[in-house]
Amino acid sequence: MTKPTKPGIVQAIAPTKTLQLVDPQDINRHPAPRLGTAAEVRMEMARLYRDARSGRVEVGDATKLAYILSQLANLMRIDDLEQRTAALERALKAEARK
Repeated sequence: MTKPTKPGIVQAIAPTKTLQLVDPQDINRHPAPRLGTAAEVRMEMARLYRDARSGRVEVGDATKLAYILSQLANLMRIDDLEQRTAALERALKAEARK
């Protein structure tokens, strides 16, 4: 960000970050973890915790990823409850028809 000081003179207000180029091969160098079950989400969250504790992952990044994982676990719980409820409703309707 800059601000004009005198006509034609610009002074930097804050230092700017240098853009870092990322090699496209580095973007997907790690395979995506399997997150199809609650146990897999739990294992990924534990791995993430260990990586943050050891310094392999920034704590701020780990916090954001852990939040996403916890939301995924909550959605899995909701989906499981919806499926169980639907199965119970089908069973009750079938029982009522008898």
